[in-house]
Amino acid sequence: MLWLAQTCLMAQIILAPLLLGGLRPWALAILAILTGIGMLVICLRPGPVQIGKHLLYLWIGIAGLIGWSIPQSLPIWPVQAYPFNAPHIALAPYGWLNMATYLIWLGGVASLTALLARLNNHLNITIARTTVITCAVQVTLAAGTDLMGWQTTFWFAKQVHLGDWIGSFANRTAFGNLMAFGILACLFLYDQSRALSTSKRLDQAGGWLAIGLLFATALVQSHSRLAFIMALVGGALFIILTPRENVQSIKRLIVIALGIIATIAVTAFASPELFTRFTDLARNDLIQRDDLWITALHAIAERPLTGWGADSIGLVIAHFATPDLNANAHWFSSHNLWLDGAIVFGVPVMLILLAALTLAIKTVLATCRQPDTRALLIALLAMAMLGSMGDWVMVMPALILPVVMLGMASFEAAVAAHHAMPARGDHAGQSPAPDPEVLR
Repeated sequence: MLWLAQTCLMAQIILAPLLLGGLRPWALAILAILTGIGMLVICLRPGPVQIGKHLLYLWIGIAGLIGWSIPQSLPIWPVQAYPFNAPHIALAPYGWLNMATYLIWLGGVASLTALLARLNNHLNITIARTTVITCAVQVTLAAGTDLMGWQTTFWFAKQVHLGDWIGSFANRTAFGNLMAFGILACLFLYDQSRALSTSKRLDQAGGWLAIGLLFATALVQSHSRLAFIMALVGGALFIILTPRENVQSIKRLIVIALGIIATIAVTAFASPELFTRFTDLARNDLIQRDDLWITALHAIAERPLTGWGADSIGLVIAHFATPDLNANAHWFSSHNLWLDGAIVFGVPVMLILLAALTLAIKTVLATCRQPDTRALLIALLAMAMLGSMGDWVMVMPALILPVVMLGMASFEAAVAAHHAMPARGDHAGQSPAPDPEVLR
């Protein structure tokens, strides 16, 4: 029974990128069915189901967001006369349903991961390996379409960003972000080798580094600036935070800095297209994200306390668009998840979410004592934070799954290890150690 629940969880990591990122309603329905099957299998398994307080807090937060989005969807909020011409209106009366479905699915994934991690202390390694598998599948699809000259996303014809590797995402940033997560997973799996010498470690786990280089090549071919920066930051953080015996810290930092410079130089030489995209940021005649962010700030300033409700971002951006913003494009996001959240929920709710997220991250990092796991989580969270500030794609199930699952699995494994320590002390005839406070 346990293998079935774990299969339902791991299958979502592979399927979500194949389903255009998993954010479409039909794709999310498939992922939700797998989550439901996994939860049912866990509940039918013999023995008690252990649920921590953190899961209760998670579901309270989800219920609070859904509860707040319902009155937002009612036609009781005043808006400007033009273009609505009505004293009160509901911008997206049914938008809260899509958001509620997504949040319930995400809460179910986190809960299923937590329950499985209580039964499998090495679930984080399984998740990392599955992430590598799904990245390999996407590289195969992208390389195949590039080799055959197919301008397709495997779902419909690709009309923009011709020449970029996108796999089955239809979005180069999403593909590049997944490759960045795959690189980090390869570094983590390589670090699992406990060989004392570098030569033996390369002999035992050097294949993970080779696969990581393959993902790095695919990332460069996506021509995603944000993903390239995420990979540099995440990889550097992981290497810095994983200690090495008999190696001076200053020497390691110098080598890492030189490695980053060499990586940038080689990439600029090997991929002029990506280097050109970075130089384009200095041009003033291009429509950049700053126009979207200014538009979003205007919308937030107009209704800072209540927000505009779920699924209102496209209409709000069109209403408050700055003169330099392309009015012919359909802007369904400000390309910044924090600004999107402030538009939808309002500033007070976003501050509460930020405080809750900060507390959760602090608790997870304080609980995880293994250096490689802490390094993985810190690098992963830093990459996710960069991704959320530079684009909207981090909300895709294909990208949020590795972050949520690795964080929850590592936390639950650490909690289980803390609770097992007193039991081992009793069995050896020693006084049991006090149970540490890991849930605050």
